[in-house]
Amino acid sequence: MLQSSKRLNPCFGCPRIAQQISHAFGLEIDKDVVRRILANHPLPKSGGKGPSWLSAIAETRDSLWSVDLFRCESILLKSFWVMVVMDIFTRRIVGFGVEPAHIDGISVCRMFNQARRRQPLPKRLSTDHDPLFRFHRWRANLRILDIEELKSVPFVPPSHPFIERLIGTFRREYLDQTLFWNGLDLIAS
Repeated sequence: MLQSSKRLNPCFGCPRIAQQISHAFGLEIDKDVVRRILANHPLPKSGGKGPSWLSAIAETRDSLWSVDLFRCESILLKSFWVMVVMDIFTRRIVGFGVEPAHIDGISVCRMFNQARRRQPLPKRLSTDHDPLFRFHRWRANLRILDIEELKSVPFVPPSHPFIERLIGTFRREYLDQTLFWNGLDLIAS
C-alpha cells in the first residue's frame, strides 16, 4: 500500500503519504511511522508486493489484533466454532475461544472473552465480513470495550493474511493430525 503510493507518486514525501492514509482510512498516522515502514520495506520492482494496510496500521503505536472464526468437527461429528485472536504487530497468538456450532452474538462475545483472557485490550480489531461479526451484541461489546473494528477487503483473503495463514497452519498441523471428542478436548489441547 505504502510502496504503491510512493511508486505512483514519487514526489510524495512521508508527510504527504501520512496525510493520504489519514484521509483515505480515517487513521491518524505519523510521518515517522511511514518513514520507518518504507525503510523496512524498500520499494519493490514493478508488480511486486509490499506490506498490506494491516501491516501499516500495526506498525503504529496503537495495538491491532486480528480475529477470525473457523469450524471444525469432532470424532463424533459435532461441529464447533473456534475463534482465533492474533496480535498483528508481534505475530503472537493472543488466544482461542471455542463454542458449539449454533452460535449467536452472546456466544461470539464469550469466545472473544475466552481468547483475550488476562490480556490488555487493543485499540483496534481487524475482522472479515463474516455474518457472525455483524451481531448486535458483538458490535455493542466492542463499543463498550472502546475497540474500533476495522473490516478487511471483502472476498480477498490476502487482505487478512496473518490470521488466515495461522488458521491454515493450525488445521494442517494440528486438526488434521489429532482427533478430539468434544469441546473440552479441543480447549485442553
